Amino acid sequence: MRALVILLAVFLVNLPAGHQAWTDHRIATDGRDVEATVLEARTINGRHLVDYRLPHEVDPAGNRFSASIDAETYRHASASHRLAVRVIPGRPGANRPSGEVSSPLFVVAAVGADAILLLIGAAWLYRKRVSTGSTTGG
Repeated sequence: MRALVILLAVFLVNLPAGHQAWTDHRIATDGRDVEATVLEARTINGRHLVDYRLPHEVDPAGNRFSASIDAETYRHASASHRLAVRVIPGRPGANRPSGEVSSPLFVVAAVGADAILLLIGAAWLYRKRVSTGSTTGG
């Protein structure tokens, strides 16, 4: 039963990173390129941030999206108020602007949590072996 709990925890911990990887793959293979309107562009602590809106035909709700982008893309986007974005048709939330500077947060969190779960599993196995060995050996 404990092994099942640990396996479920490993699955749940890795789900966000796995979902992000799957979405990135879908954007790369099934996405289409559109031109978004830049609503705001700013630099904070050396990071170039943009808020943008996809074309109405792609996102009728007119959601506002934000991203961190590289310096060259930022210069072009802030001057032209346009940003090239790749989006999965029918899923406006699944989009990536060109020049996006991605964060490894999901992967780092997943690897760290996996390490903790591995330690918990190892401690559980060690404890199980020690307790089993002391009852059969004496």
